[in-house]
Amino acid sequence: MKKFAVALLFCGVSAFAATVTYTTTGDFTSTGTGTVTNGGETITYTDAAGSVSTPTFTNVGTFTVTGNSSGTFSDSFTLTILQTVPSTGSGTTSSAISGTITGTSSSISLSFVPSSFLIGPVTWEVFNTPLNNPSVAGGVTTIEAFVNVPEPGSLALIGASLFGLGLVARRRFMK
Repeated sequence: MKKFAVALLFCGVSAFAATVTYTTTGDFTSTGTGTVTNGGETITYTDAAGSVSTPTFTNVGTFTVTGNSSGTFSDSFTLTILQTVPSTGSGTTSSAISGTITGTSSSISLSFVPSSFLIGPVTWEVFNTPLNNPSVAGGVTTIEAFVNVPEPGSLALIGASLFGLGLVARRRFMK
């Protein structure tokens, strides 16, 4: 009975989530900066930084649209994520930015390619999002990514637990 209890204890041990620490930067191709202006509209990207336990969604920056006239945009935007924990490295994804923004509507959307990429053992999936015009949420759009670290230790623990339960069951069956 003691062996069975020990086997159940191994099954009940929960895995701890991995922590990911990162910073982001972003630039428009036409300006080489995080800001682009056309007509009376300006789009500004604001970097993000954070430390999150995975798997989770996290903010990888915000776009703010300002102005009160209209602007037609045709540009590209490159988002760079520098990950410092668990392993040092960086990943880049880019998005073509095109469309129009007026004081009352927006047809500008971001389509990051690739939308999913690896930095070391961490999978990042950046979500494509339409930009808010100035009259919606103050023109602020948060770009989010899903961050996940595979946990091979958890899989090994579950496998060892099942193996232990199998041995206990086999022993009981043999008696």
